Amino acid sequence: MLAGISTACLYPQPTEEALKYVTGIGVQAAEIFFNAPSELKDAFTRQLRRIADDGGTKIVSVHPFTSGLEPLLFFSEYKRRYYDGIELYKQYFHAANMLGAKFLIFHGNRRESSLSYENYFDLYGEVDYQAKKMGIRLAQENVPRCTSCCPEFFRRMRDYLPDSCFTLDIKQALRAGFSLEEMAASMGRNIVHLHISDHTEQCDCLPIGKGTLELGKFLRQVKELGFDGGVLLELYNHSYENQCELADSYETLLKTVENM
Repeated sequence: MLAGISTACLYPQPTEEALKYVTGIGVQAAEIFFNAPSELKDAFTRQLRRIADDGGTKIVSVHPFTSGLEPLLFFSEYKRRYYDGIELYKQYFHAANMLGAKFLIFHGNRRESSLSYENYFDLYGEVDYQAKKMGIRLAQENVPRCTSCCPEFFRRMRDYLPDSCFTLDIKQALRAGFSLEEMAASMGRNIVHLHISDHTEQCDCLPIGKGTLELGKFLRQVKELGFDGGVLLELYNHSYENQCELADSYETLLKTVENM
């Protein structure tokens, strides 16, 4: 396992400035949250790679700012937009390759959609196939507002697409009303990436150590399932008071990961 931080924690700081902070505190791994189309240009991506390399930080994943458009791009009845959507996402796959990342975090279709799971998986599978051809994998994340809100979705996806990759997000599981144990079990050995945060009954997104999360217990559970990937702190910028608190949260995460 590698402990890290998503640049999303520092939004709305410019992506390169967020990465400079992350590498500056010596994190092992980072996730790049792209926030604008211009950030997908090669010159900008090379700049990010230099920042990461200079800080000794491995970029393990990327997150598209177009996640909210994925229902429109990939799960409508308009096929031309679907194939144009794949071409758009190839820009992310290319950027991920330049950064040395292996996964693109994918949200998917809206929860209210009448599209069947099977049709969803067929459409997803083609996008993932195109990603694989470029050395990248989609990592389907559990998101309350999306079809991927529940454990049943992931159990069905594993059966239909045994090679699929999953991102487990703690706060999103709790927000959807499911326990971490149930969500992790449904994803099984297909978990490749984690979004970590702490929580209480009153707040579902807090720095590590500020809530009731038994982090070691949770990481042992996913390790027993075969997980050995990036454990990335992902907080909202209103979830912590200052950057020192963010750094302290990472240090707690790192120590826990090192004891696994």
